[in-house]
Amino acid sequence: MATGTRVANTPDVFPIGANVSFVRPLAEAEVFIRTFERGAGLTPSCGSGVAASRAVLSRMGRVEPGQPVVVRNPGGVARSWMQTGGAQWQPVLEGNGTKVYAAELDPAVLLGTGPVEYDGEVFLDEVNAFAALNSENLKVLEESGIEMTMKSPAAT
Repeated sequence: MATGTRVANTPDVFPIGANVSFVRPLAEAEVFIRTFERGAGLTPSCGSGVAASRAVLSRMGRVEPGQPVVVRNPGGVARSWMQTGGAQWQPVLEGNGTKVYAAELDPAVLLGTGPVEYDGEVFLDEVNAFAALNSENLKVLEESGIEMTMKSPAAT
């Protein structure tokens, strides 16, 4: 947290900001990543932080580029690997997509001044499936000794 705040507070060195990610190995081909995202602070999940951290693991020789790595963070679990083509690598990030709600909105209503009422379908099966996946992820992180509290920059 302190490192991310320091980067955010040094625009002379990082004029457009920078993400700062920390990677902790959990098991073979499994890591925990926590990212301090430019403009957002400490985030539960950051796709670009996952992809960049995964690339660094291969650049450091820790894992072959094409080998999927399970990536855990407070916001969920994903897999990432590098597709190789000659000397170029392209990051691949694979994770859960949960459809939780569907609605049709009239643009005129959205641009109006009154409250907007949504009358749509909630996908409870999807919501419950994500809750189970997230619960398992948080359990693994807790068992690994990872503290899940996220303090605001003002609290540091």
